[in-house]
Amino acid sequence: MRRHCLVLILTGLAVLSLPAGALTLKEAVDASGPGGGYDTYVVLETGVTYTGGLLIGPILSSVTYLLEGTEGQDVRIVGNGAILDLQGQQLCISYCSNRLDIDDCVVLNGNIRYRGMNNSSYQVMPTGSVRHVTFYGPHDYGVRIQGAGEGITVERNLSVNARDTGYDYIYTNGISTSWLPTGTNFSFSAQMGFYGVPVVQHNWSYHTDPEINAAPLSHFSLLCEYG
Repeated sequence: MRRHCLVLILTGLAVLSLPAGALTLKEAVDASGPGGGYDTYVVLETGVTYTGGLLIGPILSSVTYLLEGTEGQDVRIVGNGAILDLQGQQLCISYCSNRLDIDDCVVLNGNIRYRGMNNSSYQVMPTGSVRHVTFYGPHDYGVRIQGAGEGITVERNLSVNARDTGYDYIYTNGISTSWLPTGTNFSFSAQMGFYGVPVVQHNWSYHTDPEINAAPLSHFSLLCEYG
């Protein structure tokens, strides 16, 4: 797949430079300031590998059913051909009404996840976009939209060999269930009546194992948040 370089002309936009030793994704984000209408505007370096995952927003306690942790923020990640080795973790925007936009990078050993809720207790659904990202050997999924949908665009990405790591977990109680299989390159919410419909277009999916590649659910799936 032919890839195109983005030339970014930022007029009057102040973006903090990344320190030379910042080789984790979290360090890169923490070292970046606001810009372009985002709380955090991150410009990664071409060919550099950034390790580890990133959580934007709080998590839901399965004990108290309360949102715990830091508040969400609007984040823009300009990939510039960087490599994100998530090391089995996620790049996740979680239980907030903020935005994550990411493009032009390679993601290894993890996934990008939008996680929200729309019920009587919470109405927190993130938005954003994933564009021109290559996923190789992602854990669980390449992109997973869970408890969200409207306002999210997944466009012109390539995902190869999503790994089946076992069953995923019901978000309310942390119980693993066979109704939430992993190993799908792109997976979205089946409950579009609650969360809206994402824009999903011109994505490519492949598995090098011919038997796995022949199974439609290895490429695209709709999963219920409740298992």
